[in-house]
Amino acid sequence: MSRHSGSSRHRSHHSRSTEQNPEDLVEQVKSIITLLYEVVSSRPYEWEAYLPSARSAMTALDHLHFFRDPQRFAEQVWMLHGLQDYAFHDADSGCIRDIAEWCQTAWLRILRNYPENVDTLTGLGRNWLQRAQATLARIHREEGNDSSSQGSSSQAASPPADPRRQGPLYVEARGYLQPAVDFYARALRSADALGSTTGEILASAAESQMSLGNVTGPPGDERHFAQAIRYLRRAEAAPGYILSVYLQQYLNDYGRYVS
Repeated sequence: MSRHSGSSRHRSHHSRSTEQNPEDLVEQVKSIITLLYEVVSSRPYEWEAYLPSARSAMTALDHLHFFRDPQRFAEQVWMLHGLQDYAFHDADSGCIRDIAEWCQTAWLRILRNYPENVDTLTGLGRNWLQRAQATLARIHREEGNDSSSQGSSSQAASPPADPRRQGPLYVEARGYLQPAVDFYARALRSADALGSTTGEILASAAESQMSLGNVTGPPGDERHFAQAIRYLRRAEAAPGYILSVYLQQYLNDYGRYVS
């Protein structure tokens, strides 16, 4: 009988975790995360039903000290992307905080073994960028500042000395976005050194710069906007990559102002 049949099996596996062969337990965790990928992609509205399974997977991985083993890097990255996507299935509304923070801790543990790895640095950049989304959405709702998804109009609409940018929501957003910018910059340096830079990483790095620019007062905001344009130019030129409509419009509108 399959270990992977039925959600009740996922919910109950924590109680049996200490009795199982480690590799059997890893396979059970993989089946849970495969299911989480499916939930996020096809039925995110059912996320809450799978929360016990996701948390039991995390507990099992902690029990196994799974992220201390440098030989299982590919599996670690795959698992973390699945759990992280689940934690941020509706990032504008918030995240599943304990899972998001657990993922960040696991990424950092992997980073000790692979300090310049592009996948790991990108995973951390995405974690911080996604954590910022709920705060950016609050800024948009509460103050009419289109920071969460319309960086170009926000830049044009915000007065140079907008005092709101020193408010608590802006400070909180910068606290999330500065690490996102830093980790994406490190990921790009590593990818450039390997000759493996993709349009997707460049676009995500640009998004982090644009978002940080939107919540930063002058003159620092211009530096972030200019860097975003440079990243977008490279992404546009990347073979086989197509910018989103929003990012392409941003590049078209503001690219001429950046040398």
